[in-house]
Amino acid sequence: MVYEISGIWRCPNCNHHQPWKSGKKGLKALDRKCSECSERTRIMIERSQTGQGRKSDARVWVREKSTSVELDHEASSRNHPISMDSETYDGNQSDLPKIWGGDWRPVSHLRFNKAMDPVELSEEILRFTAERWDGYLELVRDVLENCVGPKSMNGEDFHNWSELFCDLIYDAFEDRLHTYKINRVLQAEIMPRRDGRLYLSRKRTRLILDLRLLLRRLAYLSSITKEERIHWHRLMMRTRILDRHLKELFVEGVETPDGTKFGGKGFRSTWQEPIAACGTALQLGKDVAAPMIRDLGLALSMGQTPLSIMSAQMGKSGSKMDGGHSDFGGRDLHIGDWSHGILPPTAPLPIASATATGIALASSRKGDRRFILAPVGEGCSSSGEFWEAINFAGARGLPICYIIQNNQIALDTFSNKQSGAETFGDKGASVGLPAWSIDGSDPAIYYASVSVARELAVSGCGGCIVHVETMRGCGHAHHHDDLYLGAENGNPPGYVGEDLMEYWSKKEPIENHERLLRSIGVSSRLLKSIADEEEATCAEARLAVESMEWPEPESVAIGTSKLTNARTHHQQIKDLESIKPATSQSDIGPMKFEAASNAWTFSRAIQNAMVDIADNEGENALFMGEDMEVAGAFGLNLALRAKGHEGKLLDMPLSESIIINSATGAALGGLRPIAEIQFGGFAALAMNALVNNAAQLRWRWGAEVPLTVRIPLGGKTRSGPFHANVVESWFLNDPGLIIGFPSNPQDAYDLLIEGHSLNDPFVLFEHIGLYGLRGGLTGWGDRINQNVDTHSVRERVREGRHTIGKARIVAPGEDVTVITWGAMVHVAMNASRKLSTEGIDVEVIDLRTLNPFDRDTCIQSVNKTGRMIVLQEAQWTGGFGHTISSAVLEGSFWSLESPPVVIGALDVPVPFSPPLEDHTIPDVELLVRHIKRIL
Repeated sequence: MVYEISGIWRCPNCNHHQPWKSGKKGLKALDRKCSECSERTRIMIERSQTGQGRKSDARVWVREKSTSVELDHEASSRNHPISMDSETYDGNQSDLPKIWGGDWRPVSHLRFNKAMDPVELSEEILRFTAERWDGYLELVRDVLENCVGPKSMNGEDFHNWSELFCDLIYDAFEDRLHTYKINRVLQAEIMPRRDGRLYLSRKRTRLILDLRLLLRRLAYLSSITKEERIHWHRLMMRTRILDRHLKELFVEGVETPDGTKFGGKGFRSTWQEPIAACGTALQLGKDVAAPMIRDLGLALSMGQTPLSIMSAQMGKSGSKMDGGHSDFGGRDLHIGDWSHGILPPTAPLPIASATATGIALASSRKGDRRFILAPVGEGCSSSGEFWEAINFAGARGLPICYIIQNNQIALDTFSNKQSGAETFGDKGASVGLPAWSIDGSDPAIYYASVSVARELAVSGCGGCIVHVETMRGCGHAHHHDDLYLGAENGNPPGYVGEDLMEYWSKKEPIENHERLLRSIGVSSRLLKSIADEEEATCAEARLAVESMEWPEPESVAIGTSKLTNARTHHQQIKDLESIKPATSQSDIGPMKFEAASNAWTFSRAIQNAMVDIADNEGENALFMGEDMEVAGAFGLNLALRAKGHEGKLLDMPLSESIIINSATGAALGGLRPIAEIQFGGFAALAMNALVNNAAQLRWRWGAEVPLTVRIPLGGKTRSGPFHANVVESWFLNDPGLIIGFPSNPQDAYDLLIEGHSLNDPFVLFEHIGLYGLRGGLTGWGDRINQNVDTHSVRERVREGRHTIGKARIVAPGEDVTVITWGAMVHVAMNASRKLSTEGIDVEVIDLRTLNPFDRDTCIQSVNKTGRMIVLQEAQWTGGFGHTISSAVLEGSFWSLESPPVVIGALDVPVPFSPPLEDHTIPDVELLVRHIKRIL
């Protein structure tokens, strides 16, 4: 039966939904008894487009010409709602991805300096809906028509209207989730584990979040004062004038000590000055921004001075790129000043935003309400490392805003060759980050976007992406203008399209902003005064940088790490002229193994070291990597869980790049992370993050980076290529990493504790074949368990001492020196024992650490024995053993009685099959043959 008028009502007493039916047209009220609690309720009906009555605490929905089946279905559906409460998310395996910010709403209204116009408001809501949610355009339009606010809204009016509007959107969407006519779709699996109602409910949550963010942006736009506009204009003028001076310096040059001219290097920012307004939305002194090379205005707005930027781009001594040592500048050309919260960028574009993601991770863990801003260009957004960063931020709800500035051309590659997405904001949806697009020619919309992004982030509701459409009105860098725009003589002619330049020239930000300022009453006199003052400031800075001293050449060697300086050319000559004694001694005690049941295996030493670090560091400790929260690939995290430290374990997306980039940022942000790369071969995916970023930060600008990276690796594990690669040589050509490679449980414990205490990146290579995973035996069948002394290393750390850079003589001898590390130490010891029965006395040196390595102990030993073999597990070609051999040879050449030898694995990838792997890796018999040959 079809009723003339019917619907659903909800009992105000028990919230039970039930059908109602009537044959009367024009019915104005219901008088019904609840079928669930038997309470009687009188309900006034007020029809609307949503069909919902709002005159009492009870709820009523009107459904004209509905059948009993349809009404019963809707009532039942409403009595079984889908919970979308974010508080129910606990990170269990069965959970769907959390919608960060799903329950976010502004805490209070803003004070408006311009009333909100309802017509403009409706147009902007519909424009945004068409941009991001075109399929819901009709729904949003219908709600707008029935949600009429005051003709002119102040801040409080608008805040209240916004809440009502979002509630009505919720209700209108809710009606769709109970529609009988699409019931089969709502009940069907749209995809595994998500039926139609759940799938669409999650869509609704994201839609309403996007609308709330839009409305808040509009509120910030209406709150802007004239004084803020004037300040932005000053910053944009400073940016434009400084850019011009940098270009002139590049063209004219400054005389260098050798009499030539040097113009430095820099990246132009013409037409992208409005980003300066972003800095005024931040909490200076607390928040962090990671500007890209073109974001000059952002650095200026956060407090970096024109002189600081000029000195960096000219390579002068006063640059902030000084390794933390006054007047040692000139090491890098990039903008940035960490003392103002400005993270210097790098030439590999995604490093800055990926590192900023790690700073956001630290902020999230510490709960310090710090907000991170990470602008990139559309070119950078094509990088896999950028995608990995935004994916991690979306998964963990980190307090960061990424700005993708599409300036149409990345160097010489047009944006339509960078991405096939309709907008760069679409990248946000793919990783669960709210996103929207803005016109980058207006500083106000930058300010409003970053303001609402910060408000969202510091409330614990995650990050977002702002897609900016803008245009680069200049070349990529100072040297690129002619190729881009064309030279005055017509050669080169320039390649940027005239129609593109014409379109964006009409949006030229400074001229348009000046016209806007005049329209709101800012005098020409004040505008001229601002221009004159900024010109004087930049001119003064230019004079200062031109007269500034060049850095002392020898200063470049200072501070590759806190422990090490680079050896200078003079020091190398001095070392060659010095004579090392023909003796052998080591500050490190002998290596003893124990058969007792309570002796530690190599892996247990690692486990206990991590537990001690967690105990001592408290909440600053963070163990991050793949598969961390269950046990770790080798079960090494079980001890942390058993000791109550499961909260310090962080599962990362399966991306070695973001593991290391974010760990680096977390270290800059105040944590002391231990990052794990699961297998040696996988470290290739983290090379950019380690050698182009973490390793260089102290040397570039004096950053302290208390980062530890654990890398299990090595043969005799039957794991084949990719897992067993011994890759230490990859990291030894790039200064700045402290590298340990222990051979025994005591050193594994000591080096992990000591390395983690450093304020520099420390890499610990852990040989999987030594873990003792096969009944306590190594991959070679040895038992290397030890009674580990945990007291001595703790005392050393408290006193600021360490054993890093000190080798151990594990077997003293007189006839030949074998220098080795890691698992090969045991091969060398077994060879030494075997040869001792034949009267051959082999001295075995365990380096323990590869950077720095104990050159002096090695030279003194070789001067005593007259013979040297360097034994490495890595492939022979390109191995670190050759560097060791060369370094030792410089100090022991005249003592040698035979040519030095480097022994390594065959130059093939690590094979999987046991006989192939055994043949590839150096063994005792091979080493014995070499020793006998050189004797």
